[in-house]
Amino acid sequence: MLGRERRVSISTGFLLCLIFIVGFIYRFVQLKPLEKCPPPDPWQNVTQQNQSSPAAIDLELQTLMRMIEWPEPLGPTDFESSTSPFKTEFHMPFPRATYYVGEYVEVFIIAQDHRGQPKTYGGDYFQAKLHSPMLKAGVTGSVTDHRNGTYTASFLLLWPGQVEISIRLVHSSEAIIVHKTLRNTRLDKVIFQGTINGSSRVLKCHVWPQSGPNVCEFHDPDSGESWYCEHQSHDPCGQYKGHLEGIRNHILRAEEHRLLSEKEKLIKSRVEPFNVLPSNKTDNRSVCSPGLPIPDPSGFYYQDFWQSRVCRNRAFPSPSAVTQCLTGKAIYLFGDSTAKQWWKYLIDFIPYSCRAGRDDKTALKGSGRAALLEINLYEELPAALPGPLVAVDTEHKIGLHWQGHHIALTLATSVNQDLHFIATELDQLGGAGLVVVINCLAHYVLYPVKVYVNKLRKIRESVLLLMKRSPLSKVFIKSGNTGYKYIYGSDWLSLQLDLVMRAMFSELPVTILDNWQMTTCHYLHQDLHPAPVIIKNEIDLLLSFICPM
Repeated sequence: MLGRERRVSISTGFLLCLIFIVGFIYRFVQLKPLEKCPPPDPWQNVTQQNQSSPAAIDLELQTLMRMIEWPEPLGPTDFESSTSPFKTEFHMPFPRATYYVGEYVEVFIIAQDHRGQPKTYGGDYFQAKLHSPMLKAGVTGSVTDHRNGTYTASFLLLWPGQVEISIRLVHSSEAIIVHKTLRNTRLDKVIFQGTINGSSRVLKCHVWPQSGPNVCEFHDPDSGESWYCEHQSHDPCGQYKGHLEGIRNHILRAEEHRLLSEKEKLIKSRVEPFNVLPSNKTDNRSVCSPGLPIPDPSGFYYQDFWQSRVCRNRAFPSPSAVTQCLTGKAIYLFGDSTAKQWWKYLIDFIPYSCRAGRDDKTALKGSGRAALLEINLYEELPAALPGPLVAVDTEHKIGLHWQGHHIALTLATSVNQDLHFIATELDQLGGAGLVVVINCLAHYVLYPVKVYVNKLRKIRESVLLLMKRSPLSKVFIKSGNTGYKYIYGSDWLSLQLDLVMRAMFSELPVTILDNWQMTTCHYLHQDLHPAPVIIKNEIDLLLSFICPM
């Protein structure tokens, strides 16, 4: 009896062990294939964002529009009621005897209209800088709008010595309303003229949709973008050749013109220059790499050198230093004339000194000297041609390209096939040693923000695809420049698009180059096309990311 019970007990234990072993084997077989699964896609979130539904695309646009909302005037918008740069002033509420590097100082701005009455609402656009003319030093200030006619400008003290503060009224809130209205409702501020093959006739062309029997739509299937031209019935669309320079259409009323003409003026200061003492500080900046946050301020000039607060940037003082960094690289610059300045600067900085004759070229070969040879693809090279422009250094295997973007370029006469969409060009790139710089802003300030967002969305999708197929590529987004002083242009309009651009590329592992502040706080007069000393600092910042220390 006892023996039978024991046999039953043994059989039960054996059965339990067998079940455990079978379960373990089953679990092992089921789990083992997981070891061969690819790791999670780091681009998944960005890919989903770029392949979103129409509802998600609309939501992104709404989010961006809320981000750039600007206070509007609460009272009359005539010239006399607008903020006057001659009546407005700033002072320092709590001056001190001693200041040290690393501290912040604040000044208080009190806005007044042309009658000398205090403003009771905000919305004015000021640019502020702290600078030392003798030291060739400068840094931008951050302006806070209190929405009651007063503002606070804050400055970080970054170098020792005597400093002073300058604040410029770029636009009154009343002028900004004019710009905003024109941007959203008057798309005919600039009119392009299309040309017809074998004819002196011109067409009226637009970037916004047109319909009708006498409208040609030129659609790019790769980028999804279109260009519209009105024509006479006997002018077939197939004869379209290209377009002429955009012509400004005079649509401003007298009061609007008066408001927009008064801009970029210094306001009165009640703050005397003061001294800043040195302090013990350490350089805790990281190596220049994609995705680093951009602090405010993003950097400062000292002795004409831009010292980035983003990362440890450095100077590239000689052609050989630049060549060493760019060896084996293919550099593509896409954008407008401000990106073309970079191409021109590099061509001049690394000159091909043997243009005179073949013997000199033979002597140069194998010498190791820096030399960028411009390859002229055209018999005649108009100054405003949208490219492509190419230069090479065969000794160091460097290729340098510049290409103007399609649509809205206010350039000189150009052949249609010479105008390219940035997104389309990006889809054709790949390979090792690829450096891409994208600049797309200034020519879009004339159009509604939605047009710009649609443009950037296509570029963003192409950047994403490029970096997935060529993960070692370095992609840079060049921010806008300040100094947009044309009647329909404005630094306020540029600022709006610059904020949109930064937000739309914030989740991609690209590098945003903050040229906005680099062109704001230099001692030279602001210009949309800055002087060579500023261009050199912009390029040195780019090179610091390509070849970090």
